[in-house]
Amino acid sequence: MAVFLLAGLVKGVVGLGLPPVVLGVLTALIGIHQAMALVALPAFLTNVVQAFSGREGRQLCRNHWQFFLAATLAIAAGLTLALILNSHLMALVLGGLLATYALTGLLKFQLSVQPQWQPGYGVAMGTLNGVFTGLTGSSAVPGVFYLQSVGLSRDQLIQAMGILFTLSSVGLSLGLILQGVLTVSAGSLSVAALVPAFAGMAIGSRIRQRISVGLFQRIFFCSLLLLGTYIIFMNLGRIP
Repeated sequence: MAVFLLAGLVKGVVGLGLPPVVLGVLTALIGIHQAMALVALPAFLTNVVQAFSGREGRQLCRNHWQFFLAATLAIAAGLTLALILNSHLMALVLGGLLATYALTGLLKFQLSVQPQWQPGYGVAMGTLNGVFTGLTGSSAVPGVFYLQSVGLSRDQLIQAMGILFTLSSVGLSLGLILQGVLTVSAGSLSVAALVPAFAGMAIGSRIRQRISVGLFQRIFFCSLLLLGTYIIFMNLGRIP
């Protein structure tokens, strides 16, 4: 509950970060499979609100449907790999994604892709994003990189991330149910986690009005970098 309160607070301040924080901390505490099951419902509901927060959802889906479709369908491939791969290797991938995400945020790294290359680039990045989502439960990398590279405005970017995260949450939840990971008991805990998650978002929105978002983002990315590095070192020697 404390982890979801913290993650909700982060999302309330900077607009993202609930799944990375929850997955990062809980993977280090209880394992990646249990963490993926617990984050499913809170991630879905908080992202639905974000996906419908703007007026350009149809236009975004029309322009980038190849990316969204690939990012959703490829989750099945990631979940299939998750049945084969060692859980410590999956945690290692998650740690690497968190560290990469944090570094690109700190360095303000951003690509720029010409319109004629966007469909093919979107399919490639969407496929990678879906595979990583199925493996780790985190749908930020490299999907957010793609959305940042196609020239979206700030409001369009926020709504597009909401659409991506919502579709990814649906695909991941269905896959986890079919695999028997997202059970009734895990679902009940996920429902209970909604309370601290939304409470944290409410607190975070108030904090956002009092402090610099830029400062909080730097703290957030530094924390993710430390967390990702910790997960990497904790699992590096446990892979057979």
